[in-house]
Amino acid sequence: MSIAENNRDEESNNNSDETSKVQDIQRSMSTIKHKFLVMSSQGGVGKTSVIVNLAVALAKKGMKVGLMDANFRCPDIYTMLGLEPTVAGNSDKQFIPIPYSDDLKVASIESFRQDIDETGVWGKPLKISDIRRFIASVNWDSLDYLFVDTPSGPGEGLRTVIRAIPQAKTIIVTAPHKIGGNRAKNMINFFRKEELPIFGWIENMQGFLCQHCGQRQEMFSTGPASRAIFLLDIPFLGRVPIDPRLGESADTGDPFLVKHPESEVAEACNLIVNKIMGGEKIW
Repeated sequence: MSIAENNRDEESNNNSDETSKVQDIQRSMSTIKHKFLVMSSQGGVGKTSVIVNLAVALAKKGMKVGLMDANFRCPDIYTMLGLEPTVAGNSDKQFIPIPYSDDLKVASIESFRQDIDETGVWGKPLKISDIRRFIASVNWDSLDYLFVDTPSGPGEGLRTVIRAIPQAKTIIVTAPHKIGGNRAKNMINFFRKEELPIFGWIENMQGFLCQHCGQRQEMFSTGPASRAIFLLDIPFLGRVPIDPRLGESADTGDPFLVKHPESEVAEACNLIVNKIMGGEKIW
């Protein structure tokens, strides 16, 4: 067989595999009513904490919720929920998400990457095909809502996640400071270029109530960042305050809304969830 014939056969096989993956993804996502990609323009804005608390809040309202950790750079959702990673089986078999509760189940790309050394670094670079295989192989069954945690910032990996999950809407998590606002503007322009529907944005780390004096204190200047995004005509979903107990909750694997259901963080997340469920107008 000639080199040209070999190349044609290889290209044909690749196209066939790609078609199969697309069909598997469509099958995996077909039983989910509402899909949201939760994104941030930079790391360190607390995106994963927000997504976990929103999922818990929805599940507490009796919704069937899935959490997909597609953040291949820092997959932390298992840890935040106190779950032990389950190793995915053969790539031809479907992966069953880990149940956190009767109404919330979780799947992380961490289950598909077992070649991690003692420094926590994956041994082999992640391929685009690995991301597609992960998304395609999860058997969610029927869900009301799916939240997908994505890698921070624009890039080819994020673009792959976007294109792999059809009919998904975007929720953007930002920090109040000016840098966060500027980067969020760039991210919004990226979404619009990709023709991805933007459902709304959340401002995280917006001040906190002091546990000692009871007064509200601001960590950042909220003016420039908020105005920058409002001017882009993006629906605003709400602000989530800082609580000093958030770090402890993440470390122990106890979701904050479970440990502190009466907190300001819980109140803010429940208001956002009401908007997501359509209980309030976004504007």
